[in-house]
Amino acid sequence: MTTLPSAEIRCPKKVVLQQAQLSTATMAKLTKRTKKFMKNKLDQTLKQRQDAKKKQKYTQNKGKRVKDEPAGENEEEPEVVESQAPAMSVDDFLSGGFREGLEGEDEEEEAEEDDDDLDEVDDIEDAEAHAQDLAQLAEKDPEFYKYLQENDQELLHFGQGEEEEEEEDEDEENEEEDERLLTMDMLQQWQKSLLRHRSPRALRRLLLAFRSVLSSHDEEVQHAFHVQDSRVFSKLIITTLKYMPMVMEYHVPYKKTADGRFKVQTHTQKWHVLHRPVRSYFMSVIKLLQTLPEADMVYVALNESAKMVPYLHQDRRVARDYVRALLGQWSSGEDRIRLAAFSCLYVMTASALDDDMVDFCLKSTYHTLIRNTRNTKPHTLEHIALMKNTACELFTLHADASYQQAFGFIRQLAISLRNCLKLKTQEQFQTVLQWPYLHCLDFWSLVLAKTCHVDREQGVPSHMRPLIYPLVQVSLGVGRLVPMSRYFPLRLHVIESMLRLIQATHVYVPLAPLIIEVLESAEFQRRGKGATLKPLDLETTFRAPAAYVRTRIYADQLADEFAHVLLEFLATQARHIAFPELVIPITVQLRRALKTSPCVRLNEAVRPLLDKIRMNATWIEQRRSQVEFAPSDQSQVDAFLQNEASDAPLQQALRLARKVREQKRRLLEKTAHVVEDDEA
Repeated sequence: MTTLPSAEIRCPKKVVLQQAQLSTATMAKLTKRTKKFMKNKLDQTLKQRQDAKKKQKYTQNKGKRVKDEPAGENEEEPEVVESQAPAMSVDDFLSGGFREGLEGEDEEEEAEEDDDDLDEVDDIEDAEAHAQDLAQLAEKDPEFYKYLQENDQELLHFGQGEEEEEEEDEDEENEEEDERLLTMDMLQQWQKSLLRHRSPRALRRLLLAFRSVLSSHDEEVQHAFHVQDSRVFSKLIITTLKYMPMVMEYHVPYKKTADGRFKVQTHTQKWHVLHRPVRSYFMSVIKLLQTLPEADMVYVALNESAKMVPYLHQDRRVARDYVRALLGQWSSGEDRIRLAAFSCLYVMTASALDDDMVDFCLKSTYHTLIRNTRNTKPHTLEHIALMKNTACELFTLHADASYQQAFGFIRQLAISLRNCLKLKTQEQFQTVLQWPYLHCLDFWSLVLAKTCHVDREQGVPSHMRPLIYPLVQVSLGVGRLVPMSRYFPLRLHVIESMLRLIQATHVYVPLAPLIIEVLESAEFQRRGKGATLKPLDLETTFRAPAAYVRTRIYADQLADEFAHVLLEFLATQARHIAFPELVIPITVQLRRALKTSPCVRLNEAVRPLLDKIRMNATWIEQRRSQVEFAPSDQSQVDAFLQNEASDAPLQQALRLARKVREQKRRLLEKTAHVVEDDEA
C-alpha cells in the first residue's frame, strides 16, 4: 500500500483541493458541441425520453391487465396476447414510423455537422493546456508532483508530445452564434498564430470565415463572419489558400510512395480531428471555383488546393465534387487556368487510392472533352487540341484502368458504326457523321500513339497495342461510310488521325486506297465550274456545302490536301526494304488518274510526287542489293537501314513540303471560309 508524503498527511484538505483543481482544469472541460447540445437540445431530449418511458410503462401495464382478466370474458383476448409475442426486427422497427420522427433531426444534424466538427479542433489544445497546468503544479507543490510521478503516470503523460501554443483571452462560447465583422487586424492576428504556432484554433476561425464569406448570399445558412471590404475578402481568400497546406503538413505530415500515391497518417488523434476541417476547406474551394469570376484568384486557388490533394482521398464524395469543379475549369477559361486545373486533375488521378476513383477521373475527363467538341470552330480548335493533348496524359498513368476505359469507348464507336451500316437510318448516320465522333477517333489515335510510342522506345510490349487493330477498322469504316465528294473532308480527318498512329507505332495501315479513290473521283474527271467562293477551312469542316461541289476552288483544295497526305503516308514507308514493290499499284493508279483528269492542280501536285516515288524506290534498291539475308529473316528485315544516317528522298521532300504548306496556311487563314451549321 502506497502512502502519501508527510506534508500531505498533515494537510489532507490541501491535497483534495489540488486534485479537484487539477481534474477540473484538465479532465472536465466541456467541448462546444456538448455546450450547444445542453443549451439547444437537452430539454427536448429529456422530454422525449420521459414520454418514451411513460409510453413503455403504459404498454406494459396494459398487457399485464389483459393477462390477468378471465379467459371467458373477452373472446379477442388470445389475439391481443399473441400480437405482442413475436419479436420485432430492426428493419420493422425503423419502418414503423420511428424513423420518420427522426428524419428531421438527422437533417438538422447534417446541416450543423461542419460547424460542430470544426469545434473539435479546440480539443487538440486541451493536452497542451494540461501540460502547462502540470508545469505550474511542479513549481508550486513539488512534493505532490512527485507523488503523481510515483502513482499516476498516465495523468502526467496525458497529451505529451503536443506543440505548445499561446493562450488567447477571447471568449469562444458564443463566437459562432453572433455574426462578427471580419477586419484586417483579425486576419493579421490569425496569421501570426498560424505562423508561430500552427494554431488549430486560428485555423478553425479562418475556415469559418472562409466558408461564411463564400456562402454570404445564402440566407438560410448561419454565418459566423461577414465582410464589408473587398481588400479583406481578397486577403481572407489568399490567407486560407496559402496557410491551410502549411498547417496540415505540420500536424499531419504525409509521404509519397514510389507509385505516385500519398501515404497519410490517418490513425492519429490530430487527423481524427482535422479531417473534418479538410472537408470544409475543399467544399469551400469547390464553391470558390464555381462562383469566383476573377481569373487570378481562380489560378491561385487551383495551385494552392493541389497541395491539399493528399488529404482529400479519404473523402470520396468531396473528391468527386472537386474533380467535377476541376473539369469545369479545364474545359473553360484561359490557357493558364486550364493547365493549372489539369495539373490538379493529374495529381488526383495519379495518387488515387482505388480503381473506382481512377475510373471516375478517366471517364469524367473523356466525357467533358467530348461535350466540348460539338462546337468546332477556328476560335475553339486550339482549346480542343489542348484538351485532347492533356487528357491523353491521364491515360498513360494507370495501364489496366486505361486499357479498360479505352476498350469500352472504342467498342461504343464500333457499335455506332455497325448500327449505321446495318440500319441505314438518318438518326444512325447523324450519330457517326458529327464532330464528337471524329474527335473521339482522333483522341484515341493520339492515346494509342503516345502509349505505344513510349513502350516501343523502352523495348517493352505496350498494354494498349491490342487496341490499334479495332481502332483502325473503325476509322477505315468511317472514312468509306459516305463516298460522296461532299464528305471528302471527313475522310481527310480520318487519314490524318491514322497517319499519326503510323508514325508513332510503325504499324502499317493501308491508307493508299482511301487517297487514290479521291483522286480518281468525279471531282477530277471534269473541268470544275468557275466560282467566286472563298477556300474552305478544311480543319473545321467535315462536310462541304453543296455550292462547292464540282467547283474549281474545291477541286484544287482536294488535290493539294490529298497529295500531301499521300506524301505523308509514303514517307512513313520510305525506309522499308519492300518499298519498291509497295508503290507499284500506287504508281499505276496515279498515272491513270493523270491521264484522264483535266484538273491542272492535280497534275501539278501529283507529278512531282511520282518523281520522288521513283527516286526513293531506286534509293532502296541500291541499298538492299548489298544485303545477305533472306526475306524470311524478320529481325534483319526490321533492322534494315537502322544505321543509315541520311534521309530517304521522300522524307526530304516531306520536310520541304511542310514548310511550304505552313506558309500557305497562314495566308489562307485570312481568306478561308468557315462553314456554318446551316450551310452544311
